[in-house]
Amino acid sequence: MNNETISKLKGLIDEVIYAPTKKDAQHQLRRLEFMASGLRGRIDPYLSGKLSEVIAYAKEASGRVNNKSHWISCVDQCWYVFESGVQRLEQ
Repeated sequence: MNNETISKLKGLIDEVIYAPTKKDAQHQLRRLEFMASGLRGRIDPYLSGKLSEVIAYAKEASGRVNNKSHWISCVDQCWYVFESGVQRLEQ
């Protein structure tokens, strides 16, 4: 997986998180899920699971929700594991 793909994923994740409403996040969320489904067969199953967690947490963080900072923290933690794992495999 190249840096461009990682950047696109992160950009979509941020768009989902910071969408003003959950409805506004739906389009980016579908694009994100589509990208992730295309990657599942090409990356380690553990990392695929981490990416799924990132998406689920981003969905929870979208819109106006209680504990938004908690959900963003969960996204950041799982994203770190995913991104560092992908970069380690690329070396």
